[in-house]
Amino acid sequence: MVSIIINVDRDNDFGEKVGIKGPIVGYTECYNAAVKLISVDPEDSDANALFGALKHYDELQAKGEEIEICTITGDNDVGPKSDEIISSQLDQVLKEKIYQSAILISDGAEDDYIMPLILSRIPVRYVKHIIVRHNQNIESLYYYVVKALKDKKLVSKFIIPIGLLLLTYGLVELGAAIYLTAVGAAAGLNPSYYAGAIVAVVIGAYFVERGFDLRTVLSEMFDDIKKYSEEARILFISYLVSIGIVLVGIASSYVSITRSIGVPFDKFLEFLAYFSWWIYGAVFTREVLRAVDMYLGEQSDIQRIWYGLTFTLAAEFIVYGLLNYIRYVLSYVTISTAFDGVVFMIMGIAVAIISALVHRHFSKIMGLGHSMRDQ
Repeated sequence: MVSIIINVDRDNDFGEKVGIKGPIVGYTECYNAAVKLISVDPEDSDANALFGALKHYDELQAKGEEIEICTITGDNDVGPKSDEIISSQLDQVLKEKIYQSAILISDGAEDDYIMPLILSRIPVRYVKHIIVRHNQNIESLYYYVVKALKDKKLVSKFIIPIGLLLLTYGLVELGAAIYLTAVGAAAGLNPSYYAGAIVAVVIGAYFVERGFDLRTVLSEMFDDIKKYSEEARILFISYLVSIGIVLVGIASSYVSITRSIGVPFDKFLEFLAYFSWWIYGAVFTREVLRAVDMYLGEQSDIQRIWYGLTFTLAAEFIVYGLLNYIRYVLSYVTISTAFDGVVFMIMGIAVAIISALVHRHFSKIMGLGHSMRDQ
């Protein structure tokens, strides 16, 4: 009867830490993988479990049993994704050779998830757990907290929720304290109230940062921004300036309508009318700086930018005029404002037609130029 010892690394420590892809089949391959992983992380339970599996392999061979050994790896994203990979690797191993039974050797942490996957494919003789004995001198709170913060499974299941809970509690407590201070009702508050809230915020923020690895995320984001700004040059600045213009436009348009008298919907239409000009200003600025960037980069097709600017101006004329005419229809403004709106709409249509004709003319000239060079 041929049996196979199956060791499962559900969170793919072998792949993540030493770059070994599963399935790992055979005594030599498993031994080399275990040595590499234990050299990188002596505390890793998967490495110790694999050494335990190798020891049990030797014991069964000494008894004269025909035995094979393999390690199946999952994925860092523990759950359905990792289990699908484990299932696929199990099928791959079991197709290579016919086995009558399997022996599961693990650290005991994932048996409830792994066992159904194995039983659906091959009978399991028994399960053996490899439990690592710790030195009593290091079994301290600090050791376990540090180890937990390095364990991605524990981080996702416990550390992040605890961090979010502490952070939320601390922020709510601080917010309440600040409010009571602002209204002059904080005289009876004990200083420990503030201290407890601050400690909760600090610990919660630390757990959240470690859980989501915000330091790495922010570092990569700033590196991407730096790389993009170096590659895009002026174009990157144009986006920043355009965003600034939009923000200023929102504030300016809001201030303008607060000074006027009218019903809320009229103020809303007036806000849109004012704000539309700021939107055009942002688009105009971005396109002009984009044209400068293309010119410095010796790129062609700049004429398309000017066509886009004139067409956008036409759209702005039409939108602005239409909003004012709607205000007149709803009896919010006088006929003179409606007349101005109609004039703006006519101007927009005229600019759009002229822009299209000019663009068509230059496109024909450019097309003839290209065809003559090709000949």
